[in-house]
This record gives sequence, C-alpha cells and structure tokens, in this order.
Amino acid sequence: MNKIVPLRANRAAVRPVLMLLTSHRLDCFLLSLRCLERFTNLARFKKIYIVANAVSPDHAAILNRFMHTHERVEVIHCSPRGLMPAVNTVQNEILERHRDDVVVKLDEDVFVTPRWLEHLLEGYRLHSFSRDVPLVSALCPVSPHGLYALGRYLKTAHPTARTMYDGGIVEENWVYHRWMWEKVVREDFVQGFLASDPQPYFYTGFASINCVVFDARLMEAILPLPTEPLPGLPVSDEQAVNMVLAANKCKTAVVSRAVAHHYSFSRCEEYLRSHVPLDAVWHYLQEVWREEQIVAKAGALRRFRPAPVQDGAAASS
Repeated sequence: MNKIVPLRANRAAVRPVLMLLTSHRLDCFLLSLRCLERFTNLARFKKIYIVANAVSPDHAAILNRFMHTHERVEVIHCSPRGLMPAVNTVQNEILERHRDDVVVKLDEDVFVTPRWLEHLLEGYRLHSFSRDVPLVSALCPVSPHGLYALGRYLKTAHPTARTMYDGGIVEENWVYHRWMWEKVVREDFVQGFLASDPQPYFYTGFASINCVVFDARLMEAILPLPTEPLPGLPVSDEQAVNMVLAANKCKTAVVSRAVAHHYSFSRCEEYLRSHVPLDAVWHYLQEVWREEQIVAKAGALRRFRPAPVQDGAAASS
C-alpha cells in the first residue's frame, strides 16, 4: 500500500528553543516574565535559556524561582555587563548547541501578547524554505521595523500627527516612544491596527532583534557573534544580523498579528519612564489579560453548552 504523505506539515511539529536575555532592568524583566507566562504555553518550547548578564541578587533569586517553577529552563549567568564579551560568548555557545533547532530570541523589555508565539511560528513555517527571508519578527510598535509595518496605517488613521511618527530614527526618537505608548495604553491602538485588516507580512531589509525567530540559515551566516571589537567587524549581535541581511539582499518578515511590545531603546528610556511609566503599561497588559480570560471562558461555554433537547426526544428515550 502506498504511503499517504500530508501536503501540509503538522502545525505542532515545531518546538523552538527560547533564548531570553536579561541584564539590569529588573522591573521590565518581571513584566516580561509575567506576560510570557500568561500569554504563552511554555510547554511548546524544547528548551528555555535565560542569559543573565551581571544581574543583582534579587534578579538572580527571581530567575532561580522561575527555573524551578517551569521545566526545561536553564539560567546562565555571565559577566561583566555588556554584549562583548560576556553575552555574545554565551549566545555563541547556545546557538552552536542548537544549530539544528528553531530559536526564538527575546529581550528583557519585550512584553508579549495573546497568541504571539502561534502567529510567529506560523510566519516561520511559511518562510522556512526561503533563503531570502531567514528571519521572522513579531511586530513591535516601538522599533524600526514596527514603524515601517505601521507606516500606511499611521498615515491613514492619524494623518494630523505625522510629526509624532515621521522623521528621526526610532532608537533616538523620544517623541515617537511617548506618542506610540500613549496610543497603545490609552487608545487601544493595537486593536485599531488589527481591525484595519493589515497584510499578513511586511518585509524589511533590516532587523530589530527584540523578538525574532530563526534557524540554521541565519546561524550559519552570523556565527560566531563578535566577542571583541575588531576593525570591519560588527560590534553587536543586531549589527551582525543586519550586515548579513544587507550583504545577501535578504529580508525580515514582520508578522502583523504577532504583537510584542518593546518598551524602550536606551537613549529614550529615562524620558519615557517619566511620561509612560511601567505601571501604566502593566495596567494596560492587565486589561489585555482580563479580556483574554473573558474570550477564553466564552469559548469554553460554547464548546461545552448542552445540546437542546428536541421535541419528542424525552418520550422516545
């Protein structure tokens, strides 16, 4: 008998490795962990690595508790503070160990939202055979590729606010940081964007690696990551990725429905904290969580609602 081969791969087949980087922003990391636990089935991950770069004793205690609360979690401490040599050395070891796996990389100040992983992995599956798209990213509004993906919607929905989102690079644009976060936490910006029925994927020739998924296609091109500054070589993991994308004319696929909120780039962080503190972000994400619970309960009620008894059924039983 001929073997039947399904045309569509099993959606549950991909079990990625999660690599979460954390350093000094403990309050951001606590919120990032809370969102990760609430909005993610952690059993989907084959392994979870937390790269802890020169963290405080309180930070280390929280990591230890997380490691002993969830399965397949490994915390790797490294110092001194900084990507080079400490963090990149550990990243090199992890990625070498998992060259044959799918890797999700997440920063400590990224807050995931419902079904982010499912949408991100669906985007990975779609592009997994493309040499031109070796990197798939969640849509982070406060990031260069996030602004690129949101560009058309912003011009349509907020035409009079162009000075808030037009001009200046996102990493240094404190006006955009504040304006976008105020829209997110006070005006339900994300739901408005998703309700506009955006295209599923946006393609950029550059990357922000705050919340991304990749495999051996990218690892083979960027490893080893730099561990010391040398002339002509990249000075960070993100720069290494962008140099590879530019040299090979490759793209990043940004998944419009995989939303993850990046809090702030370092140059804008102090200003942003004074205008949109993490408390406001926490209250917003709490509301997202409550709404998700309501949707889940409604779905459960629909699934388990008893079927109505038809006329005559009782008499015939």
